Amino acid sequence: MPDAKASVLRLEPLRAWRFVAGKVSALGAVTSPPYDVLEPAIVRRLTASDLHNMVRLILPRDPDLGPSRYDEPAERLTGWQRDGIVVQDERPALYVYEQTLGDAVLCGLIGSLGLDPERRVVLPHENVMPHWVDDRLELMEATDADLEPILLAYGDGHAASDAVDAARSGEPWLEAETENGAEHRIWRIDDPETLAVISAEIGRHEALIADGHHRYAAYLERQRREPQRASTSVGLAMLVDYNRHPLTLDPIHRVVPGLTLEMVQSRTPAGWNVLPGRSDQPRDRIAVTDGSTWLTVRPSNGQTVPAVSSLHEHLLPAWGAVEDDISFHHTWSDALALANPAQTAIELTAPHLDQVLSSAIQGVVLPQKATSFGPKPRVGLLFRML
Repeated sequence: MPDAKASVLRLEPLRAWRFVAGKVSALGAVTSPPYDVLEPAIVRRLTASDLHNMVRLILPRDPDLGPSRYDEPAERLTGWQRDGIVVQDERPALYVYEQTLGDAVLCGLIGSLGLDPERRVVLPHENVMPHWVDDRLELMEATDADLEPILLAYGDGHAASDAVDAARSGEPWLEAETENGAEHRIWRIDDPETLAVISAEIGRHEALIADGHHRYAAYLERQRREPQRASTSVGLAMLVDYNRHPLTLDPIHRVVPGLTLEMVQSRTPAGWNVLPGRSDQPRDRIAVTDGSTWLTVRPSNGQTVPAVSSLHEHLLPAWGAVEDDISFHHTWSDALALANPAQTAIELTAPHLDQVLSSAIQGVVLPQKATSFGPKPRVGLLFRML
């Protein structure tokens, strides 16, 4: 029989784990961006910043070792617990997390998200790649932890968002500054009445998975494998009211080995125009380059679907691209640096937020790595042990 709670959005208090400031060089120095935006240069810099940086847990080295590559992060985390480098909060709470970088602000609640296998209230908006789900699941199982919160977005949080703003008026429980200049603050909410107000408000909403589809899919698979463990019915998440604290929405670009500009010109199907040069208009255009020459591919007639959907559903198959060989890049400069006559870089535009929301509500998912919502929560300020 389905769990009745599964049809209600739930974000429950937890006793989070955190680093002890006196045991590391600085709280910001042990944090990391999420695993899927870590380019090699960033990994090297973070690894050198502190022996306890979270990148040593979330991005295991030596992929040739297979499943045993996750043993090292598990042993490292156990050692940090044993030596008191990380400790668990004494009482359960929901945690208000605020990140500021210039004018960009990320603000919301971190807690244990009730999983929703039926997709009634926790709504994915893009597809996943099985090997990345397996990767995150194996790390979760080895460490018995949720090291990175997924990011959820919902609208008009009213009483819950008021509680978030009220908490921010007090002294932070934790503060950190990271190497990119961002400031991070965390407050605890553990008052039973306030938690009840938040729970009642959140329970009236649906939430979009903005970032962390592979981790959420791994949460679901972990629950399927271990249904007898109560701790597998939830996963670490951050919930943001996008009306109160708007998120940015950016594209994720592609590099396609074996795809040449000649193939784009000769194989693009009817209904699309291939124009020389790079155009910024219209919004649903797709720009392709080999590093020196550009082509712009755009629909002959207006279309309402996101450009990334058209790319994967129509253009890449027509061009003969091998999807498994494609690499994904959050910054255009990283993708462009890899472009050459034997592999093209594809510059995409971001979908509209209403396109993403309407697709998710209808149960229609965009292709994998379709969007990049931000700002993203920093990894390592709070995490969860099962």
